Amino acid sequence: DTGEDELTGVYTNDYFMNRMRVIDRSAVIPVALICININDWKYANDNYGDDESDRLIKIVADILKEKAKPEYVIGRTDGDVFHVIIPMAEREEAQTYCANVKDVCQCYDDEILSPSVAAGIVMKTNVEEHLMDFMSEVEYEMFADKCEMKQEPGYRERLTRNK
Repeated sequence: DTGEDELTGVYTNDYFMNRMRVIDRSAVIPVALICININDWKYANDNYGDDESDRLIKIVADILKEKAKPEYVIGRTDGDVFHVIIPMAEREEAQTYCANVKDVCQCYDDEILSPSVAAGIVMKTNVEEHLMDFMSEVEYEMFADKCEMKQEPGYRERLTRNK
């Protein structure tokens, strides 16, 4: 098993979780754990079908890879959910990465799709901690970001501009 997700070229969930355990055992700190979720993926799926919603997942994965440094560990952990581990990272690096990904999404020019992502960041700063224990917290942070983004002016219009 190469551990590679066929659609996106990032790690599969199982492979990502294994990499997470390896990073925990290596006692590296600090470590940034990021959760990234595609906003309104279901909207794309309902309105444009499986091929386009798959293309949306691939677009976002490509942006995540493009903005990542070689040491970043990127996994597709659920249908439209990605997690990123940045070993030896300060919070600022994780915030910059997420901002860069969002900027590329915002400027993405496509006839149909308008990629947009919500992101949550949690920092592991103690070698005794386990990244797995931060999964619900980082997802909570991502959902908080998603709620905030959906309130922003122009959010809905951008989503439906190509309808």
